[in-house]
Amino acid sequence: MWIISQWDAVSAYGTVQFSETRAHHVTCNWHLGYVIYSFFLFPMIPAMSCMGCETLFLHVQCNGSPSFKTGSCAGSEGVKAMTTLGGYLCAAVSVLFFGSNFAVVAKYDAGDGMLFQLVLCLGIWFTGLCVMVPRNPAFYPIAMIGGVIWCSGNCLTVYIIQQIGLGPGLVTWGTTALIIGWLTGFFGLFGLQSDQPCLESPGLNVVGLAFAMAALAVSTLIRKTPPQKRLLGQGNPPEPAEGLAASDAPWDAIPRPDRAQQRGRAKGILASLIAGTCYGLNFLPSTWIQQHVAGASQQGLDYVFNQFCGILAASMLYFLVYCLYKGNKPQVNPEIMLPGFISGVMWAIAQSCWFVANVELGYSAAFPIILIGPGLIGSLWSVFLFKDIEGHRNYLLLVGYFVLAAISCGCIVASRKTTCS
Repeated sequence: MWIISQWDAVSAYGTVQFSETRAHHVTCNWHLGYVIYSFFLFPMIPAMSCMGCETLFLHVQCNGSPSFKTGSCAGSEGVKAMTTLGGYLCAAVSVLFFGSNFAVVAKYDAGDGMLFQLVLCLGIWFTGLCVMVPRNPAFYPIAMIGGVIWCSGNCLTVYIIQQIGLGPGLVTWGTTALIIGWLTGFFGLFGLQSDQPCLESPGLNVVGLAFAMAALAVSTLIRKTPPQKRLLGQGNPPEPAEGLAASDAPWDAIPRPDRAQQRGRAKGILASLIAGTCYGLNFLPSTWIQQHVAGASQQGLDYVFNQFCGILAASMLYFLVYCLYKGNKPQVNPEIMLPGFISGVMWAIAQSCWFVANVELGYSAAFPIILIGPGLIGSLWSVFLFKDIEGHRNYLLLVGYFVLAAISCGCIVASRKTTCS
């Protein structure tokens, strides 16, 4: 029996101090492994330390319910408010890393994407292993189905980016996943509990969803600038009118895409819709277990490794089928290996934070917030790093997207109760 009433944990940059009294008798479970984990992912410590009540550093679990110790065990209004704040911080981290993980590999030739996905999933699984080891949660094979669903959609990402670009791709599959996830949480579809009891104003939450969809719709108007260098097998790109950026040239001065390009864009959009559907459903098995299996952990991080095992298994199966289809001659670019692995680690951090946000905020809040942001982050990478989004028109659309997204997040945050049991 540990007898603790108050403790202060400071990140790995500082120290950890404890003050003990005889005021409360609580059974506590110390997860010291996260200290090692935080040093292993040192560049990402600021992001990972945002996991709210499931903090990377010394973690106290009182009577089976996670909490920040501030003089009392879990259940107080202050602790609930703190865990809600942690949910929003996790959502912010997810937005940043989901919008950035593909930027790590954007300048490398990923070929048809199958090898890249395998390496990406290796990074995802390894990060899940780091999450699982110090926690040692129960393993539910059913939760692996969520990983298989996600991986099925992820097979299409490289093809989508090649056809319609990083920013528009994030927007299209994000919109689809947003609608599916929000409907699931708001109405309690697929046997899950509805989020409406935790909403102070359900109507305001719907308004937030509407602004999120409007923001994503605006983003579809942003056009990627055609490449200005000669590519293998292609002719020289057309030059815009003198003194005008490609995206600012009059309509008549811009060569219209041929039918092959139009078909490629249509296929890219269709692939994005399929991927978005998979992304919108990938949390269902884990959430169903939390709500329907007696004794199942209510902590989102305890299902990370379950899902990531499904992701790796599906990725290996798809890659073997792909090798058979290609006559054992897969497209291989050795340069994609390390960036792909790093991209997988970044994605896994974002997904882990999303697990926590789903528990603390519910689908109706976590999905809109997390899914409207990556499109903006991806577009900013396109503007400032890759320079494939240019022109005043595109910049104005980006500003409009940001304003609509900010209003959406404000409505969603304001629609929720301060605390929700």
